[in-house]
Amino acid sequence: MTRSRSMNLAAFSRTVRWHRRWMVQAGLLGLALAMVPALGQAQRGAPRFEVKNYVIDAELLTSQHLLTAKARVDIVPNSDITSLSFELQSSLRVEKVVDTTGQEISYNQQGQTLNLSLLNPLPASKPASITVTYGGMLNSADSSPVEGLKVAYVGPEGSYLLYPGRWFPVSAYSVNRFSATMNITVPSDETVIASGKASAPVRETGKVTYTYEFDKSSFPGTVIAGRYVVQPATAVGADIAIYVKAGHENLAASYGETAARIFTFYSDVFGPLPSGHFALVEIGDDTVGGYTAPGVVALASRAITNPVNYRLLAHEISHLWWRCLVSPASPDDAFLDEGLAEYSKALYIQQTAGDAAFEDLMSETEVGAQTHEEVSPIAQAAQLHEFTPEYQSIVFDKGAMVFHMLRWVIGDDAFRKTLRAMTQQYAWKSISADQFQRLAEKASKQELTYFFAQWVNSTGVPQFKRNWAVYRLPKGYQVVGKVQQDLDIFRMPVEIRVMCQGSKPVTQRIDMVGTTADFTIDTRTKPLRVLIDPGSRILKYDEKTRYQVEMARADQLSQQQAYLDAIKQYQEVLKINSNSSLAHYRMGEIHFKLRNYNAAMEEFRRALDGDLDPKWIEVWSHLELGKIFDVTGQRDRALNEYQRALQTNDNTQGALDEANRYIQKPYKTPVPTN
Repeated sequence: MTRSRSMNLAAFSRTVRWHRRWMVQAGLLGLALAMVPALGQAQRGAPRFEVKNYVIDAELLTSQHLLTAKARVDIVPNSDITSLSFELQSSLRVEKVVDTTGQEISYNQQGQTLNLSLLNPLPASKPASITVTYGGMLNSADSSPVEGLKVAYVGPEGSYLLYPGRWFPVSAYSVNRFSATMNITVPSDETVIASGKASAPVRETGKVTYTYEFDKSSFPGTVIAGRYVVQPATAVGADIAIYVKAGHENLAASYGETAARIFTFYSDVFGPLPSGHFALVEIGDDTVGGYTAPGVVALASRAITNPVNYRLLAHEISHLWWRCLVSPASPDDAFLDEGLAEYSKALYIQQTAGDAAFEDLMSETEVGAQTHEEVSPIAQAAQLHEFTPEYQSIVFDKGAMVFHMLRWVIGDDAFRKTLRAMTQQYAWKSISADQFQRLAEKASKQELTYFFAQWVNSTGVPQFKRNWAVYRLPKGYQVVGKVQQDLDIFRMPVEIRVMCQGSKPVTQRIDMVGTTADFTIDTRTKPLRVLIDPGSRILKYDEKTRYQVEMARADQLSQQQAYLDAIKQYQEVLKINSNSSLAHYRMGEIHFKLRNYNAAMEEFRRALDGDLDPKWIEVWSHLELGKIFDVTGQRDRALNEYQRALQTNDNTQGALDEANRYIQKPYKTPVPTN
């Protein structure tokens, strides 16, 4: 999804959590903010049938943006059934459905739902098959399962058919694991990438058919096709094929090397995958930032940058384990997919960039987790809409914080044992939160019901307060204090750190049960202050976090173009920190977009008079003021602002380049386009 200049600048402030993401990564994610119907709501009770395998014959008529396909669906009923229901993208129209004998089956297609009425009931536990013939144009997001975002597209510049696009009949999305054989026909100058073992391409006049067979139970429902430059990359235990489009050949090697390092690290921590081969593939810019299927990691063109976008790459590669190898048993268990992928990324950053970078990332994650934490417990994720800020906050961010806190509670060794047991015992299977809890309990030899009850099944975040006194001892000092918070069921180990004059701080870990806990810490030199959870190992609320959370909420409203609501939210931020340059700058951006130039000028000037945090606000405020003067025909004043921008020597996001450009040629308001 295309970003504006202001959205790019937001990445330079840690307060802007939402803008850091290629939302819809990861599994999503990724970057879509549309409020959309939930993809794959939780199925209550046992499913009526399970899909075991697909055999799909599809042709991509790229010049016409057309998909024609026939899908054989092999199922096993869990009870006697007389009807079947699937999801299929609404732009794809069914032509015919037949059973194993070739007898036609009555069907009804409404929107994304395909209902089949069976003349002959299917008995429980007896394998059966149906074959669906269908087709249609995939050229826009108009009928996408994700409003405003293309997740299935066919076109001459490259095609991508992602599993979330429901480009074939899907049952129990993201829960029902299956195997698949894909026979995909494309124009003769294109290459097809999909999950599984590839057969030799079969060529005919003007076209070529690629066959991929994936015989494990997973989600091999993604196909990518186009004209690619191919480059291999290898590392210990990894065999990677890099598929990039023309213009990105020079970045293939660096992405391949980084992907190999990430894969090797995960193999060591989580345990090796059954296969060390995967494809890293570039897809279009009009879709998700990244998506992973078994053996296939797809990145949008905008994500293939110099330097390497290793955060997104680490998130997506982790999905080869979390989702492809082991997946959530239900949508309510989604944090075992996206939350674990986020924390896997953090583990890689800690290993490669160090503890400081890791702590910065977890601080960002903590803010994101609290942006919508009160909306739902993690264990009720199925009631949330995917690809929304609420889902991102609760499943991605709070989910990642759950793994971070679990690691703190049970220790690094037990945490690694838990993840390795997960990949060994649940390979090619699904896992529930309860089953994961039992793995953690076995690895740590601890009873963890309290932990999952508090952080997975409940909402609520503690807000710590402390009071303390210092006593003089014969050989030093003693700090006696009390920690308080307001959650009755709270139970966690809490770290207390005493900062001392002229010596190293003294740290103590205490077990806090309930609302209060006492501590006594001896120090050699005079204590200066007491910190609670200085390493951010616990999801908690404080004044700094409050400011960051309210900023993130305002930024999300602005990104959704709910401008009046966003302005109100920024005003709430200013009640917390009246000196916030960032809040004033954001309001200035909104007023500028709405062409309320007087209000925009006032906010940019207030931004310059504020705390100038982050620093780039100074240069960009002068730039925006210059634009306002240019638009209102005051060229001399505009030039003065551009010169003041240059005097900052701050080229954040090309600010100085832009200032020089407007010195040469006045800024003009872009002509609106549909």
